Amino acid sequence: MAARRLLTRGPNPLEPPEAQPQTVPVGKRTALKVQEKVAPRRAGIRATCRSCSAAARARSEGGELVRYYLGVDWADQTHAVWVVDERGTKLTARAVPHTAEGLSEWGRELDEWRAQGIELWAAIERPEGRVVDFLLDHGVVVYPVNPKALDRARDRFRQSGAKDDPFDARVLADFLRTDHAHLHALQPSSEAAQELKLLTEDYHRQVRQQTRLVNQLTITLKAYYPRALEVAESTTALAREFLKAYPTPEAVTALTKRQWQRWARAHHLSETRTRALWEVLQQPQLPVPAHVVRPKARLMRTLVAELAAVVAAVGEYREAIEDFFASMPTAQWVRTLPIGDHGITAPTLWARLGDAPERWESFRHLQAPAGAVPLTKRSGKQRVVQFRFACDKALRYVVDHVAFLSLRSCEWARAYYDQQRARGHSHRQALRALGAKWLKIIFVMWQRQASYDDQYHLASMARQQLRQPQKKIA
Repeated sequence: MAARRLLTRGPNPLEPPEAQPQTVPVGKRTALKVQEKVAPRRAGIRATCRSCSAAARARSEGGELVRYYLGVDWADQTHAVWVVDERGTKLTARAVPHTAEGLSEWGRELDEWRAQGIELWAAIERPEGRVVDFLLDHGVVVYPVNPKALDRARDRFRQSGAKDDPFDARVLADFLRTDHAHLHALQPSSEAAQELKLLTEDYHRQVRQQTRLVNQLTITLKAYYPRALEVAESTTALAREFLKAYPTPEAVTALTKRQWQRWARAHHLSETRTRALWEVLQQPQLPVPAHVVRPKARLMRTLVAELAAVVAAVGEYREAIEDFFASMPTAQWVRTLPIGDHGITAPTLWARLGDAPERWESFRHLQAPAGAVPLTKRSGKQRVVQFRFACDKALRYVVDHVAFLSLRSCEWARAYYDQQRARGHSHRQALRALGAKWLKIIFVMWQRQASYDDQYHLASMARQQLRQPQKKIA
């Protein structure tokens, strides 16, 4: 059936001639229905229903809405934008400064188009950020595009490999126009879920920073003062206080037993611990030249000060995440997972899943981004199973952690893990297999907003064994 066509007029008389009156093909399904299905409008969208009457006028002749495709190549200071219609005809191309004035001007143009009943779809290489929020606030349906997919799509236009920002924006717009059936529209989560996600991401950044500082401090102490590493872990307050009181090997050498006992009592050390550490400190140390001790001691004091601030920040973030998650309704049934009543594993898991309806189509759709299932390549008689590298690394990490924590209090999880190890799989492989099992359960919990019931799951496994007696299902 031939596509229906609608005669429209360009939204802005200052646009290039390509945007003047022309014939635009429209698909079978109205753009309004598509937007209602794949991109529910966010609260606070500035473009209001004032466009409804204009949309009715745009449909009066052809009966369907017009759609423009935007390619947005985002950047730190200036974003390249390319707009085409449904025939691929260029309507406009511009550079949008990442300033209040630049974004406001671009927002007015988007609102004018929507006021004329034109539906806007945008392709961009990231699923979040200020530009994505800006597009969603103006009623634009956003399609995140994997940078690898964009790299492959460039070959349609240029085989030389030459590229620039406007060209990437053009490729994004045309790729969305021709291949939007293979893309998924962005489903934004609620504001509370987005805030929880930001909190957990920042928490893990602080944890990684803490690990970096601990490694640097360890290397520094090994260079001139390895005995201090045996006193306590670097992240503890005891280790930091000890290094402040005795920053060099010479300070420990001059330390008397009475002075050490006095310091130990001030820091609430038991008598057994005090005697054990005193014996450690009395052991001979390798001599280190003074010209090495002085600079390394200075670096040690700097690292200790930085580490103290980061350790305090990690504790504050952990407390803030637990308090914030406890205030969310989902916490009542998420905490029923056998991974502990406290901690940030459950909040991190639900922050990665989000709460947007229909974001996850099935448990298989969830397992692939989580990296819990391998990648299979088939060609003729050849079949290769590989590790899935392309996934959400943060989601894979938290799913592995869920699987690991469940080993302590969930009998069927421990039995399945032991079964995988007996088959010759490594610890990491067994955890990934168990994580894939947990994702089936987590998807049902997420979809139904239901609590985890261990007895119900065991009954489900028993029913599956009765239906498939030849296959062991854990």
